[in-house]
Order: sequence, then structure tokens, then C-alpha cells
Amino acid sequence: MKIQILFLFIFFLAISIAEGQEKIYYNQTEFGVLAGRGVDNWMGESDTRIDFSIITFHGVRFGKKNNHVGGISVGFDQYETISIMPVAFGYRALLGKENKALLIGGLDLGGGMTFLEKTEKNEWGANWYEGGMMVSPSIGGYFPGKAGKTALTISLAYKRQGLSLFSGVYDPNTASRPRPSAFSASSLPDGFSSLTETEYLFNSLVIRMGLSF
Repeated sequence: MKIQILFLFIFFLAISIAEGQEKIYYNQTEFGVLAGRGVDNWMGESDTRIDFSIITFHGVRFGKKNNHVGGISVGFDQYETISIMPVAFGYRALLGKENKALLIGGLDLGGGMTFLEKTEKNEWGANWYEGGMMVSPSIGGYFPGKAGKTALTISLAYKRQGLSLFSGVYDPNTASRPRPSAFSASSLPDGFSSLTETEYLFNSLVIRMGLSF
């Protein structure tokens, strides 16, 4: 239920902001799929995964022809059972004649947030996820409607998303149980006697379709 509410929030946020935009502002909201290799099992084998993805990009046009856009993208990506919300600085270039079909080139660079994932705790320790760096170049098409206010967009992208799983064992000499938080690589968080980090790297081909306002 929490994920469905997030989808609706992102979609209606994009529409509400777009309604008050002038020509200098640019919005692109798309839904699609992520395809790639899943997490390796204990035998070192993995299956192909196909997961859900959504992104909304809000930016400001610049340049002589207003065909360059700089802004911020926010989205939601599902990697098997793991939910990540990427937030990134983004760039879009619109190539072609105004009011005609355009070629879109893009790049998003940022990181993933994992607040939708619950920290698992027991009397011995805790396990939690932390998102890593995300980079995603893309190319696609922009097909304006007859009125010129909205356009259909189709994108093909590559997405590289880092992720870490932390497994901590509580220090038996500590009475209170610590809350997982950021820490330096050279020291343990307070209250833990040991901590193991398992790193994951998801490389995905992304196909999306949506609207630009």
C-alpha cells in the first residue's frame, strides 16, 4: 500500500507542477521496466530480472533555442524484492525542430535512498540496506501533441545502481540497542561488536514511456 501511494504522489506532483509552468520549465514523467541480471545465489548463478521503474524529471530550459534542460529527477525502482528511490541531478538535450518530433539525450547522476526498506532487528543484531551511487545515460523520442502543450516520450536508458547490505552484531557489553546510522569505514557504529557489508551492483537496461508537460 505504501508503494502505491508513492506512485500516485509522484504522478500527481508532476501534473500539479506542470500546470503552472511556463515554456522555460520542462517536465518528463515516465513509467517502464528495468531488465538485468538478478542477485547471484550461493552457487554463483542468477536469473534474468524484469522490474518496475518510474521517474519524474523537473528542469529549466536554457540555451538560444531553449533546447537544453538542467534539473532534478526523482523516481522509484524495484530490484527484485528491494525498493530504491533514486534522486539525481539531470540533464536533457532536445534535438530537432520545434513542434516536431525531437530526439532526447539525457544523463542522470545521483544516488539511491532505501527508506522504503525496513531495518530487520532481533536480540543479536540488525540488518539494513543503504543506497549507493546511481548513473543513467538515456536516449529517446519526444512526440508533441496537436495542441503543443503535452508530448509523448519514449526512452531507452542504461542504469547503474549501487547498493549495500549491512549486517551488524550487537555488542553484549552495551545495554541499549543502537539505531543504524551513517559511519566511517574505519570505525564501527556505537553499540556494535562487528559489522559486515555486502555490496551489490545492478546494471539494467531501462525502457520507459510517459508524458512531457
